Amino acid sequence: MRVFDHDFKRGDSVGLMLAAANRDPERYENPNQFDVARGGVGQLGFGAGLHFCIGAPLARLEMAIALPILFERFPDLEISEQPVYANRYHFHGLEKLMVQV
Repeated sequence: MRVFDHDFKRGDSVGLMLAAANRDPERYENPNQFDVARGGVGQLGFGAGLHFCIGAPLARLEMAIALPILFERFPDLEISEQPVYANRYHFHGLEKLMVQV
């Protein structure tokens, strides 16, 4: 883990950036490659502990149901263009994901 030295002063603003949570090159091989089947150390996007996302169980259930149906109906589905990630302060989700069958 990298540690950065910084002297904070009273009144300084601090912003926590979660945008790279699942794209850390120290934890993931090819972190910038879109890979829905990425295994390894587990995803970090839902947070942890007290700050765990309350919607995470629903999101996981939706994906557990929706993705198998999608891939069953469209077995030749593939990404047709490089994914475009949103450039928002707090979130780094997909802005555009083009697919073709």
